[in-house]
Amino acid sequence: MTKEKEEVIREFVCKPSAIAIVGASSNRERPVFAVMSYLLERGFRLFPVNPAYAGQKVLDLDCAASLLELSQNVDVVALFVGAKNQEPILRDLREMPYRPVVWMQPGAENAEAEKALQVEGFPVVSGACLMATHRTHC
Repeated sequence: MTKEKEEVIREFVCKPSAIAIVGASSNRERPVFAVMSYLLERGFRLFPVNPAYAGQKVLDLDCAASLLELSQNVDVVALFVGAKNQEPILRDLREMPYRPVVWMQPGAENAEAEKALQVEGFPVVSGACLMATHRTHC
């Protein structure tokens, strides 16, 4: 594990932080629902993002259509969206006035985007599950 990843885990996974959940869903069968439930129970502040649920509640939280609609800054942007559907999300990330950690959940890995985001100053964690990482390291 890299020093950067260890620092991200210590600062934003082992301590409750503000996390945008891109690809949030109220469907209990989706992995994102289980991860969100787990993190909420542990005191994380979650901000669901999914245009399909915009204006609705996901786990009693208001869902935004995009990252640019969030009412406050987040520490981590967790992607639960496959690489082929990430372009609008990556565009929004680049328009944000700050650089949150970008966490690419299993199934959301995107080597090309990861390299580009790192060059642009975003810390990136790829291929690790937030819930599993919390259970293992915290």
